[in-house]
Amino acid sequence: MTAITKTRSDTAPPLSRAGLALPGLGHLLLGEWVSGLGLLLLDALLVGAAVSGFPRIGEVLVPGDAGISIHAVLALGTWPILAGALWFTAYRRAFPRPLTDEEFNSNQQLFLRTLTRHRTGMLGFYGVLFMLLLTMLTPLIAPFDPDMVDVGTKNLAPGGAYWMGTDGFGRDVFSRLLFGGRISLMIGFVAVSIAATMGTTIGALAAFAGGTVDRVLMFLTDGLIALPKLVLLLTIVGLFRFQGPWGIFLIIAILGATGWMGVARIVRSQVLSLKQQEFVQAAQALGLSSTRILFRHLIPNALAPVIVYCSLAIGSTMLAEAGLSFLGLGVPPPTSTWGVMVADGKDALRNAPHVAIFPGLAIMVAVLSFNLLGDGLRDALDPKLRGH
Repeated sequence: MTAITKTRSDTAPPLSRAGLALPGLGHLLLGEWVSGLGLLLLDALLVGAAVSGFPRIGEVLVPGDAGISIHAVLALGTWPILAGALWFTAYRRAFPRPLTDEEFNSNQQLFLRTLTRHRTGMLGFYGVLFMLLLTMLTPLIAPFDPDMVDVGTKNLAPGGAYWMGTDGFGRDVFSRLLFGGRISLMIGFVAVSIAATMGTTIGALAAFAGGTVDRVLMFLTDGLIALPKLVLLLTIVGLFRFQGPWGIFLIIAILGATGWMGVARIVRSQVLSLKQQEFVQAAQALGLSSTRILFRHLIPNALAPVIVYCSLAIGSTMLAEAGLSFLGLGVPPPTSTWGVMVADGKDALRNAPHVAIFPGLAIMVAVLSFNLLGDGLRDALDPKLRGH
């Protein structure tokens, strides 16, 4: 006898099918203005990349004598993926997939429903997504080489062919902003990944081992937390200075190595609570090894607050890099980051304020987006906060 599985599906209103013509329009007509405006913004990014990049595709793919640009290939691969994702999102809104009762009440669906109803969290999500896709599509959008001098009059005001004007070397600020965003976001993501990995490992080992191991690791953690982070960063950067790509790797390594202490504290408290739960005691009774219990049971269940912490830490890490660059200790020139651009424009604030204002606004929007996303993730991942 075949078992009958109950399914549930919310029938979408006919207005949602407007999104099949223009992704985001269906969401907007249904009153989902955050998702609607976010998707329409991504539509504009998709069209802008096509209009700007496709007519000069040869120049984009082979910018000089160095051969095919891997960044241009990545941008060309991103464009159809983004187009497909936008129309698939619109299709799913118009024709929702039927879900069984088990699927509908699963943790994954509860997380997705809570996050999509969190307006500020979704605002941060689309802000982060837009910045990431903008940096991926930069070779198709940027009109000039970011390091090319004298592309226009020095300190030219925004307008015409130079949307954000030029800097003191005649370089296009808009192109430098796009390419600089790739470095700034990469530093934020990679440095926080390093910090999260180190902090999760140290915090979990301290809580699981206990005793002397816990005391030693937490003494080291508390000692590093007590040190002023800015002073620690300045000291390490001042002792080790490299040029070129190694300078970027140094900044990433330093920011990652000085940011793990908060993660370690969070993970330790979570593991101390989890190791008393019945599922851990059952795993121990079954004879599972300590390594398997730690990495297969304890750490995965302690990752929810770590994910929230990381989304908030990316913004603060980008601010730290901007501060180091402003002091002349960040990414070495001529590589552009948002912090480097602010530092380059500080001497021309009176006659050319746009050189520093635009990258400063980009840093502000990036940090705000990551903070809003972290707020939404916190509510969606915490069962106690769902629905509040």
